[in-house]
Amino acid sequence: MRSIKREYTINASVLIPLHTKVAHVCCELKQDPEQACAITELRPDSMESTACQLRSIRWKRWVIYSLLIALIVPVLSWAGMAAIAPAWMDQEKLAAFRQEIERDAVTIQGQHRVHIEEMPVYVSNALLAIEDHRYRLHPGIDPIGLARSVWINATKQKKAQGGSTITMQLARNLFLTHDKTYSRKLKEIAIAANLEWNYSKQDILEMYFNKVYFGHGRYGIEDAARYYFGKTTVMNGELPTINVAEAAMLVGLLKAPERYSPAKNMDLAVKRQRVVLKRMADLGMITEAERQQALNTEINVVSNKK
Repeated sequence: MRSIKREYTINASVLIPLHTKVAHVCCELKQDPEQACAITELRPDSMESTACQLRSIRWKRWVIYSLLIALIVPVLSWAGMAAIAPAWMDQEKLAAFRQEIERDAVTIQGQHRVHIEEMPVYVSNALLAIEDHRYRLHPGIDPIGLARSVWINATKQKKAQGGSTITMQLARNLFLTHDKTYSRKLKEIAIAANLEWNYSKQDILEMYFNKVYFGHGRYGIEDAARYYFGKTTVMNGELPTINVAEAAMLVGLLKAPERYSPAKNMDLAVKRQRVVLKRMADLGMITEAERQQALNTEINVVSNKK
């Protein structure tokens, strides 16, 4: 009897505990989550979920770290600039100027000083509208304005836009020259940070109004109001108070005092005044009716009669 030889194939499988398998896959996922997700068709569905969760955690961590860096670096830079600014500041000169504003209505040199609380609100609003409408929001340096300035300067290949805030302009008028150099701009930023650290927004605005040049040898808005209009910026003063139209014309001078002087060229002065009034209306500082009323207000320049 012939024996029949048969061949059999035996398939054997080894069952690995699930928790051991998960641990092994998780180690792979930590090393390379993207590769693990690519081979998840060979893994259970839970492995695919684990890979995506780990990748999501890693992405969220990068977002958090980036936000922290974006917040901390500017703050540290601002504080550092404020700390080194005294190297370019004359502290005695600044203290004397502050005392002069607080103590004297008229200085020894005959310059008139004025306080913010004594002026109508539309005077400071006119200034903020045309020079620095984010003044009360930034710490002396306006990142948005500065970035726009850098972009315009880079595209035009010249220093066309300064991007200076009111605080930076005050820093320049108090301690620096008007040369358009990058070194001066850095000093200006540092001093502005220092001023914001040591003085309130109200104090800085007050110093600005009493320091900046308005043309024809007039420094400070009170002397400018008296020179151009024979009026005062003070409410209930010895002279009539300037109105919205006159306030807009005065702050319009700051761009180029001699060029926009109503004593020299009333047409240019009015053109610039209209820009200021429109800006005030756009920002909600005055109504459209008030803007139209200001546009129709007659301007009398008394300096032409002297």
